[in-house]
Amino acid sequence: MRKWWIPLAALFGATGVGMAAYASHGLGFVADPVAREAARATLQMAVQQQLFHALALLGVGILALQGRCNRWLCAAGGLFTLGVLLFAGLIYLRTFTGIESFRPFVPWGGTCLMLAWLALGVGGYQAARAAAK
Repeated sequence: MRKWWIPLAALFGATGVGMAAYASHGLGFVADPVAREAARATLQMAVQQQLFHALALLGVGILALQGRCNRWLCAAGGLFTLGVLLFAGLIYLRTFTGIESFRPFVPWGGTCLMLAWLALGVGGYQAARAAAK
């Protein structure tokens, strides 16, 4: 799985930039101006989270390439990936399709992202200790 962190980070980064452009210039299908601005704000927040966590996933991938990927860092990579998919991905799905049935899972995405940061902290600490030996 370690070899996938950087390609996934690149995919999240590229699609995040595309979604940012769409959030700024698209949404013409939303007729009501108030609803359009609400959708735009929601999309921009999802894009921001996606791009921030793409960078974090890139960091995990770089550590993995250096041979410093321990179980905590691998867990962080998996949690960052799952968190972006659940959080940003489900917000995109809801905005573009109107499907509300997956809305309860969006907070799980945020929880995954928070846990990923904690796992990254533990894994980074362990990697630094191992490198110092």
